[in-house]
Amino acid sequence: MKYCKNCKVTVNNPLERCPLCFTGLVPQDNEPEFQSYPALLQKAERYNIIQRILVMLSLAVSVVCLTINILTFQRLWWSLIVIGNILYMWIAISTAMRRRSKLGFNVLIQAISLAAILVLIDMFSGHNNWALNYVVPFVFVTATMCITVIIIVKRMDSRSFILYFFLTALIGFIPVLLVAAGQVTVLWPSLVSAIYSGLSLISLFIFADKSTKQELKKRFHL
Repeated sequence: MKYCKNCKVTVNNPLERCPLCFTGLVPQDNEPEFQSYPALLQKAERYNIIQRILVMLSLAVSVVCLTINILTFQRLWWSLIVIGNILYMWIAISTAMRRRSKLGFNVLIQAISLAAILVLIDMFSGHNNWALNYVVPFVFVTATMCITVIIIVKRMDSRSFILYFFLTALIGFIPVLLVAAGQVTVLWPSLVSAIYSGLSLISLFIFADKSTKQELKKRFHL
């Protein structure tokens, strides 16, 4: 245990300076010292490692998709759609996390707004249906991934994200409905969106803890 002559307090932490006035501490007795502060630095380092891994995976996916697209080029730069969605994912994550509140809501609104803007751009630039066929399905897939990444990095409480995660995953089925309505002419991107949304919902019910399942039942009256 150490003593601060300036503040006249004892400090039971392995520190060299007083946490109040930053004056040098002097030993008081031989009692053992304990670290009573949370190891925030260790948590920050762990989250930074997770973020770096996700960034490396994003770069790897982008490079692989671009390489495959170049080697099998058939007049469609589909890899640019994948890369664009990855960039959107990181922009959405950084924007949502800076706000520190309603993170899932922010991602959900961004995804819907971006999809609407892209559809309007497609309509006013010749209506080639590229937005509904390719971009919008992957926007919804990316939005679901965004919320998943935020959950991992921020360690959010289940009640803070579950509703928006559920709604975002449900929105991923919209492209398939547009296929059935004849508005979408390319099937596979819509199927990818629906399959990923379905797997996300299934994983939510399978891997959720007891409190999350209770929250699901409460919110959706199950």
